[in-house]
Amino acid sequence: PRFVWVPRAPSVIIRRDVLSRAPEPLMPAYDNASIARALDDFGDLLEIAGEDRYRFLSYHKAAHAVLAWDEDIMSTALGGRLTEIPGIGAKIAATIESLLKSGVFPGMDEVTARVPASVVELMRVQGLGPKKAKVLFDELAIATIDDLEEALAGGRLGGLPGFGAKTIENIAGGIERYRSLSERILLADALPLAEKLAEELRALPGVVDATYAGSIRRMKETVGDIDVLVAADDGPAVMAAVRELPIVTEVIGSGETKTSVMTTSGRQADVRVVSPECWGAALQYFTGSAEHNVHVREIAKARGLKVSEYGVFRIEGGARLACATEAEVYAALGMAVMPPEVRENTGEIELALGGQTPDLVTLADIRGDLHSHTVATDGRSTLEQNRARAAELGYEYLGCTDHAYELRMVGGLSLDDLERQWERIDELNALGDGGPHLVKGIELNIDDEGGVDYPPEVLARFDFCIASLHHGFAQPREQATRRLLLAMENPYVDIIGHPTGRLLGRRDPFDLDMEAIIAKAAETGTIMELNAHPERLDLNDVHLRMARKLGVRIAIDTDAHEARQFSHIRWGIATARRGWIGAGEVLNAQPLPVMRSWLKRSRA
Repeated sequence: PRFVWVPRAPSVIIRRDVLSRAPEPLMPAYDNASIARALDDFGDLLEIAGEDRYRFLSYHKAAHAVLAWDEDIMSTALGGRLTEIPGIGAKIAATIESLLKSGVFPGMDEVTARVPASVVELMRVQGLGPKKAKVLFDELAIATIDDLEEALAGGRLGGLPGFGAKTIENIAGGIERYRSLSERILLADALPLAEKLAEELRALPGVVDATYAGSIRRMKETVGDIDVLVAADDGPAVMAAVRELPIVTEVIGSGETKTSVMTTSGRQADVRVVSPECWGAALQYFTGSAEHNVHVREIAKARGLKVSEYGVFRIEGGARLACATEAEVYAALGMAVMPPEVRENTGEIELALGGQTPDLVTLADIRGDLHSHTVATDGRSTLEQNRARAAELGYEYLGCTDHAYELRMVGGLSLDDLERQWERIDELNALGDGGPHLVKGIELNIDDEGGVDYPPEVLARFDFCIASLHHGFAQPREQATRRLLLAMENPYVDIIGHPTGRLLGRRDPFDLDMEAIIAKAAETGTIMELNAHPERLDLNDVHLRMARKLGVRIAIDTDAHEARQFSHIRWGIATARRGWIGAGEVLNAQPLPVMRSWLKRSRA
């Protein structure tokens, strides 16, 4: 056996025998998310082991770059172009190539001889960083979450340096959250894997179609197992082929029409084969949601029909109606086909019975991104690099919103810094090269009294201002809510950024009265941001429906800290669609003059 990287949830490095299912072992098929997690976890392991700061940060930087890379990582590697990815040098490129070819992480043996790879898992618990993880291992030989739970139960953490009563209490709560969240992964990690699996299945002989279903197709922010449907007549042949796919590391169970496997991402995937003639019924059924399907079955029963994954049948006589497509299934019930994202029984069925579908925002509607950072604060790309990437995406404009002065830990901009940035923005806008227009913005910090950085005369010089909560996550509901309400009364606060402050699976949101906040946004004309970063997706779909009901406009922004992260906009679009948001309600789906006119300062 040798060290092989097998990402899990969370991903850990484990020993296993290299699987060989053919005379020549198949090259494993890893996706961008799997490689990014491997690099990130190795960086964490290096930090815990006390390695040089530059070394472990280089792996974290590479992980961010791979995750934001638009092209499939295997295609990039096969083309010999890994060093074209920003932040990937020759050494890390060689590491990625080794991972892609064999799953082996070069240098792992040397590091794990000092610190077990499983110690990285401890950092999945909110409140445990690399220093505390190292103390736990050095002092108590704690190397897993199970070890940590046993130590907590035995009262062994008391007295360790840095582990006071409050810290121990927070760790206990963090473990509980970890357990509840670890069975689910981010949509941004699951969807590329599901797309790759469906693509490989569509290429098999005899397969008519293949696609993902379940919560991934509905674009939920986190998902459990991956469900893929295949339309084919020869189920056993497809199941045999599934077992041999390069993306498969273990076969959990396999029959004639369903196979469950573990993949190179460390996630379980369930592949089902259905007859092409009932493809539409199966796709509708396995897409869900359960609540949507229950209501659909009620509609069917009232019409003398029965709906299942096998088709649409008349209750009297049992005749099966046409169901090869979803359109045929819904048509049999007198309904229009609803977009998968809104199938949550939140009014879509009533709309469908009237023959209507919601007009939802699409990626093609987006004209710009209004939340981006540069190397001037905590970003990893220059103003020029961000502008070039926005030009590649065909954007009409790009908001430049580095952090304001009070967020000193990331080098918030002083007044002199602002003058220099504004001067450079003016120079770039004057080039006349057809590139996107740079809009002068800032991300302000909301203090404990609802105030923001800079005096009014400075705020008035920005084209627009985003204001965000960056501290005080443990504050009581009333205090945290009051901060946002007061900030929205400021005439220069145009947008509230990542309103709840959550990081999916890593940090709980602020305890906020969202009904009061969204009502205040409607009253003041403040735009609410849907932060498209895959770990945020903040606002969520429930909040978006609340905002839409009150006429609050939305900005879908990426909060990009590296130029390639502008591609995260797809996750924001997916969440916006779940919230029933149309292009007419999105700030950055408007032409530049209209976008400007929507800002609070323009209407005041």
